[in-house]
Amino acid sequence: MSVEGARMRLQGSMKDLLVKWSEAEALWRDATADHFHRRYIESLEAAVKSALPAMEKMAETLHRVRVECGDPR
Repeated sequence: MSVEGARMRLQGSMKDLLVKWSEAEALWRDATADHFHRRYIESLEAAVKSALPAMEKMAETLHRVRVECGDPR
């Protein structure tokens, strides 16, 4: 899988997770749910938001390397 493909998959998976979390959150409203949201959902969302631009930059760099080395992929 390409870096761009992995980036798109990660972005889609995060979006799916947030939809599912929203559904669960509608039914699960207590201190444990708040703790889970802060500890896991928010930190994962922040990590993904940080990773996506880095993955995009990596894909651009790999493309440039391939072009400069004569690999037209």
